[in-house]
Amino acid sequence: MKSLKRIAVVLLVLCCMTSLFAQGAAEAKTSGPRIVTFWSLFTGGDGEFFDAIINEFNKTHTDIQLKNDTVKFDDYYTKLTAALAAGNAPDMIVCHQGNLLNYVSSGQLLALDEYLKANNFPVNDFVAAPLDACRFDGKQYAIPLDVHPIIMYVNTDLLAQAGIKDIPQTMDDLIAAGMKVAEKTGKMGIDIDNTTAVYKAYTLTRLFFSFIYQQGGTFLTADNKAANFNNEYGYKALQALQDMVQKYKTTPAGLDYDTAMNEFKLGDAAFYFNGVWATGTLEQQAGLNFVAIPIPGFMGKPAAWSGSHTLAIPAKANIDPEHVKDILTAIEFITGHGEMWAKAGHVPTRISVQNSKAFADLPYRKGYADSAASAVAPPTTAAWDEIYGTCSDLLEYAVVNGQQVQEALDLMEKTVNKIIASY
Repeated sequence: MKSLKRIAVVLLVLCCMTSLFAQGAAEAKTSGPRIVTFWSLFTGGDGEFFDAIINEFNKTHTDIQLKNDTVKFDDYYTKLTAALAAGNAPDMIVCHQGNLLNYVSSGQLLALDEYLKANNFPVNDFVAAPLDACRFDGKQYAIPLDVHPIIMYVNTDLLAQAGIKDIPQTMDDLIAAGMKVAEKTGKMGIDIDNTTAVYKAYTLTRLFFSFIYQQGGTFLTADNKAANFNNEYGYKALQALQDMVQKYKTTPAGLDYDTAMNEFKLGDAAFYFNGVWATGTLEQQAGLNFVAIPIPGFMGKPAAWSGSHTLAIPAKANIDPEHVKDILTAIEFITGHGEMWAKAGHVPTRISVQNSKAFADLPYRKGYADSAASAVAPPTTAAWDEIYGTCSDLLEYAVVNGQQVQEALDLMEKTVNKIIASY
């Protein structure tokens, strides 16, 4: 009988201890701020401005803290793809819009619609084009942080020296102005990199793409299953890029990305084409007087290639809606402080930010903010990255070597269709 009483006492003590341990664990789980982990690919100047937003969030939110892991761009998507496949990705990721489909099609990103609605996320405060570019099969899989279109930088001093009063609005006017600058000042008329060095000649693809859309064409067919540039639109676009180098000599052959940037930065080029991300570097150059504007509709209506950084949530089993709420709180804050991110040159996607005094007070940015409305996102196909890089190589050869335009288009079409068929 005594042994039974001892057993009962022991069991009672164990139950009490278990209860205390459980209570302690629960208290430990809920004590302190809730952590949202995420990965970004922003380094250098971009990283400085993005980190400032994260620091501001952590300073103003005691209940939620962001823990960022920055990965070098060259390694980022390799690491991200592996983490998503293994199921150990962070709570939130940065992803280029052009890369989203790779992860959406494999079910690795969370469809956000029900969570956006439940948390009254301000979707109506976003510019429609970049927000819609993050929708696939009618579902929202990411929120755009920015758009970063290719734009035109103009050295106003060189235009004045050449006697050019108006910024060109047609291709003929651009060529004429570029030739006049070269004649009157001895400087480069049109500054477009066309040769691979540290980077591929992506600017050629971005402009070729833009000029096609300015004419009302598309790079791929509506179903993204075939090339759609081997036509009058593509011919006219490639001919213009080639003529700048081969016929009119407004742009030298063999011009790589870094050299093109330095030529404009040092005041040795009149019209420079690059993404908005160049603004932060150029504005620091003493004595450089320039304007930064959306690419005019040289071949028709305004339209320009544009990339976009987006924020997405990896899909995980049994994801907690309360944790998703915390992540969306962070996303709303980050996008809502787009004026801080705009210091890196990017165009904010929140309408309220674009209309804010803080954004208006930033030099140059207001001049090209309207480019978001005419920005054209890459086609939504998993093959795009390979198409993008390959076309840059083929366009480089065609422009620098004076390849027959029709021959170049035939080869590009055949190559792009082969790439698409392999996916």
